[in-house]
Amino acid sequence: MALCVAATAWFPLFSINALPSVNYNEGWNAYRQWMTLNGQPLYGSHPVLWTTNYPFLSFHIIGLLGAAKQNLVLAGRIVCFLSLIVTSVLMGAIVWQATSSGAGALYAGLSLFAWLAAFHAAGRAADDPEMLSLAFTSFGLFAYFKARKQFFWIMVAAIAFALSLFTKQDLIAFPLSAGVHLMMSRAWRNLAVFCGTGAIAAGLLLAWSLQLDGSYFFAEVLQPRAYDWQNLVYETWHYLLHFLVPMLIGAAVLLADRDFPNRGLLAILLIFSHVIAVFFAGGDGVASNIFYPPLIADLLACVIGICRLERGIAGARPFGAALVITTLVAALMVPVQLVADIAAATDLPATTQAARAAITLLRSETGPAICEDLLLCYDAGKPMDYDPYYVKDQIAIGRVSQPGILAALDTHHYTAIQLDAYRSVRRPGRDAGRFTREFLTTLQSRYQTAFVSRRYIVFVPRAYGSGAKWSGMTKARAAGG
Repeated sequence: MALCVAATAWFPLFSINALPSVNYNEGWNAYRQWMTLNGQPLYGSHPVLWTTNYPFLSFHIIGLLGAAKQNLVLAGRIVCFLSLIVTSVLMGAIVWQATSSGAGALYAGLSLFAWLAAFHAAGRAADDPEMLSLAFTSFGLFAYFKARKQFFWIMVAAIAFALSLFTKQDLIAFPLSAGVHLMMSRAWRNLAVFCGTGAIAAGLLLAWSLQLDGSYFFAEVLQPRAYDWQNLVYETWHYLLHFLVPMLIGAAVLLADRDFPNRGLLAILLIFSHVIAVFFAGGDGVASNIFYPPLIADLLACVIGICRLERGIAGARPFGAALVITTLVAALMVPVQLVADIAAATDLPATTQAARAAITLLRSETGPAICEDLLLCYDAGKPMDYDPYYVKDQIAIGRVSQPGILAALDTHHYTAIQLDAYRSVRRPGRDAGRFTREFLTTLQSRYQTAFVSRRYIVFVPRAYGSGAKWSGMTKARAAGG
């Protein structure tokens, strides 16, 4: 498992300061972090073509850290990678609390790092709040495991969960499971302290957010999005493909061993984390990281079960060996990820060159631009004016009118438009990427390509024709590979 960690950790460290974005969210987050540095409220208005639908905490944390080095994206990637390490350490600490097994704790920490890194590779070192939020909520779970010995830790858990939810609001499985466990245990005093402390912490964070970032917090964070059943099926299948066996074995151990440490809490965590993850997996744009909590619940149940079976406390040793094999089976995805990382590392120089060329072209155009890779527009100094994912989502649920957007293309309101070439073949007769059929049809009739590479395409208005301004178009294509 240590070899699996090494195999999944080298590439994010190798490319942590690379120019190409890891995923769509990096540019999106960089814009918000920049807003906090420049005193612009995150929720000071309710824009039509973009939104800030995450809580405020990560933007201010990364903004402050990134200001020192003048590199917000690098700061976000470093915090993400460190959060992955912290989360892994905390899972080992939980196993230690439950079993007093140093070997089990080390194995759990290594396993979690490898599982998370290979399951959702883009989340290893990305400028995104998900992993920071996971570190907060994992610390809350660790504190809750300690709470049976020290009453103080109930309050610590509630505060950590509140910090997690104001970093990113989707990780509700752990605090909800803790609350339900207190109710089922009839620990009414602890439940009152837990809920009271959490309410006070959340109230203070909310007041701080409203003071710093404006009054549209709820309008932005609670913004509805389309529900995509295809995305639900795909993400759930992706999770089950890797972790169905650990999930079933972990559940079987909990059912078979009535003396299992923290049996009730882990059972509740398994149930609620899976139900919540599957439900949220249908959200438009939701990625595999929505399954982080059930993945953690699977691992805890399996590794704690290994420790008990190894000591002969319950069951037979062959079943313990089956548990070990089960956790190792989930690591079979590591070689696949290693091959992908090697290919990405080999392609990195060409991709970096293409990104620089695209940014130079975008920067040369005065006026607003649209970027499917938002980090390109951010690096080119373009204002946040149009969020492709958000606009397409809001068109799908009828909250944004598409004719107005097409009219903006007709009048060349946007002086440059960048598309991701590698996502799919761009054809007017079909949806592609983060744009509608109608958008692509109008784009191809009103704009022409000024830059083409294997990863990026940049369009400019056809009104420029083939004059002197774009006499270097062929050269730009060559520079982009």
